[in-house]
Amino acid sequence: MAKNLVIVESPAKAKTIEKYLGSNYKVLASVGHVRDLPRSDFAVETSDDDVSLRYEVPTSSSKVVTSIRKAARDAEQVFLATDLDREGEAIAWHVAEVANIDTATENRVVFSEITRDAVLAAFDQPRRIDQHLVDAQQARRAVDRIVGYRVSPTLWRNVASGISAGRVQSVALRMIVDREDEIRRFIAQEYWSLHGDFDRDGTAFASELHTVDSQRITDPKKFDEAADRNRARNLRVVRTTEQARELEDATRAVDGWTVADVVRRETKRNPAPPFTTSTLQQEAERKLGFAPGRTMRIAQQLYEGIALGSEGPTGLISYMRTDSTNLSNTALGELSELVRTDYGDRYALDKPRRYSRSTKNAQEAHEAIRPTSAMRRPGPVARHLDRDQLALYDLIWKRTVATQMAPAVYDSVRADVVGTTPAAVGQLAEGTDRRAADVELRYRVTGRILKFDGFIAVYVESADDDDSADGVTASLPDLSDGQALALVSVRGEQHFTSPPPRYTGSSLVKALEAEGIGRPSTYASIIQTLLNREYVRLEARRFFPTALGEVVTAYLKQHFAEVVDTSFTARMEDELDEIAAGGQAWGPMVREFLGEVDDWIADRKPERPRLPLDGATCPICDAPMEKVFSGKSRQWFASCSRWPECEGTLPLDADGNVTTIEELQPDDRVRCPECGKPMIRREGRFGPFYGCTDYPKCKGIINVEKRIGFDCPRCGQGQLTERRSRYGKPFYGCNRYPECDFAMWTTPLAQPCPNCGGPLKPPRKNARNPVGTCAHCEKKTPVDADPPRVETTEFVPGLEESAAA
Repeated sequence: MAKNLVIVESPAKAKTIEKYLGSNYKVLASVGHVRDLPRSDFAVETSDDDVSLRYEVPTSSSKVVTSIRKAARDAEQVFLATDLDREGEAIAWHVAEVANIDTATENRVVFSEITRDAVLAAFDQPRRIDQHLVDAQQARRAVDRIVGYRVSPTLWRNVASGISAGRVQSVALRMIVDREDEIRRFIAQEYWSLHGDFDRDGTAFASELHTVDSQRITDPKKFDEAADRNRARNLRVVRTTEQARELEDATRAVDGWTVADVVRRETKRNPAPPFTTSTLQQEAERKLGFAPGRTMRIAQQLYEGIALGSEGPTGLISYMRTDSTNLSNTALGELSELVRTDYGDRYALDKPRRYSRSTKNAQEAHEAIRPTSAMRRPGPVARHLDRDQLALYDLIWKRTVATQMAPAVYDSVRADVVGTTPAAVGQLAEGTDRRAADVELRYRVTGRILKFDGFIAVYVESADDDDSADGVTASLPDLSDGQALALVSVRGEQHFTSPPPRYTGSSLVKALEAEGIGRPSTYASIIQTLLNREYVRLEARRFFPTALGEVVTAYLKQHFAEVVDTSFTARMEDELDEIAAGGQAWGPMVREFLGEVDDWIADRKPERPRLPLDGATCPICDAPMEKVFSGKSRQWFASCSRWPECEGTLPLDADGNVTTIEELQPDDRVRCPECGKPMIRREGRFGPFYGCTDYPKCKGIINVEKRIGFDCPRCGQGQLTERRSRYGKPFYGCNRYPECDFAMWTTPLAQPCPNCGGPLKPPRKNARNPVGTCAHCEKKTPVDADPPRVETTEFVPGLEESAAA
């Protein structure tokens, strides 16, 4: 019988560790948290000088807790080997509390990678539980609970039922909503660039107009930014077609062009640092299209261990929740050896390249995310990984290897092509000094070629919003000062300024980190919460706020501005960091925050937001209209500002502008089941639906069904449709609900059961002999490893039936 007991979070991690420790150790998994705050009440209890949280063991964890308690009683020594971050420290403390394990002994074991050497070294140096980290995690849970359980009920009363505020999620939501407001307010500005082609001895050079009389040509955005700092005097924007045409004429009027100010130089580019949690999430979305939650889920699998044939379960990457860019000396030595072996001495460094983080509170004692062994190349392990695991491991391996490779080297040249034109030709161009005798035009020629690829042979970092162009050209222009060039052609190109882009997962993570909102380990859950609660939707990898998300933000900004204030939330993160470092007690901080929130609620009289609508008047009394949110349909509409004295309403279009029923194009084929009037298609919390044109007086709706082509296998009378749970999770259920409550939580296969025609549940991932299981007769059918899934078809009750009739 094993003498020692080890507790970790997950069964996969337990399996990997157990093979390293031997028969004297038994490893059990807590399967995450074993205690939590109850959902049914507040559970934050305060006194004059203290704060305590009342925890309970969830029903789902009761069997795990019982087995841990029994094993702990029988063991000579218990080790707590949960993850090395604050949450892992808190899990270890909770396990010790429920299993009566002495926290005064040195029984806490931490490691940043699950390899034999790292695990055995950690067990040689156990320590006590760090109570400061536990307190910081308790404080985080407490302040999150305070916002959720104190502020959210006011949302239920004044906006809509079942919605919530969150200490961090509400700030992230505000950032998305504010960006959408910027886009709606944005007015595109026209501007032009001018391009000249010059010739020297039959060789053509492309160039762009750089200055006019020492005023540099720029775009409206940069000009406005400079003007805000009183630095726009030497800048110029070509704003109109007329100005562009005049500069074209001025260019053609130049008698001779001369090369000037030729600059040649060699430049070097260093690789990006190894991954932190934040940068891994950003890059995985840009390169692989992985959402942050998907990235963290796959990274957890790679960290906890993958079965590699005869090697057994093996951790492939170091701990994936880190804000450090450090690499250990052992890792650096292995990387240097690999680069020399695989790429040659030219690509290797004389001494290791080390990175440091400028991010506040970065934990430099931890390591960056890296392969546990650089010698474990992606190719040989590919057959043991699924497609997603291999893609992420390949990304981490290449990024890490590139950090210890020589810089890329470029040769570049820059030259100006200068000419003067009589002032009379160029006087109408904006900013021209009409008193000048001549106008000097400078066109700039640039070129950049890759001389030595260095780390680029392995990896190049991506960038957001198509700003990753590196300016590399096919060749360098052979120019020298004083050379005469001939103008071949000149042309103007019209442009329009673009609104700020909507956030992607990667750019939102980057913005949250820059503002100090949350921590990298929480970004994935923040984004998933916003999606699950239908506060935002994701289209083409961009976040769009829903009407519900907009009203929640408007309500919080109006009545609880602190909750969505980035600086307020960032300061609270700093306080949590201070608690983790032992510089502040957690009780007074929580008690003060609770008192602050209770004062907000007592002093303020929150009500449903009624937002002004510019230029809109009531169709009944001509009073100004206001934008109001309907808690039932979860849509905005325009309401008379004299409500309730006047009940005038108008619909709003998808952009929030006042419109008419006719402009919204009611579908005469779909009639309201309540009053018989035509209905308008809308998007709601649970998908598309048709609402009555007489809303809000008539609240009749018809939900659009997304059918998958299978009869219900339970009742045989209904159709299976794609639906969403209250938490946003998709499932497939009978359209006769609640009479029939059949549901499938996995997407059925496109092929029906050959035995009864029912839907087949998909095979287990990475199954050696994949089979689909019928949801009706439970017969198993051999299928491909990745068989196609069902596709949905929209069905509108009433419309389809009338068409059939």
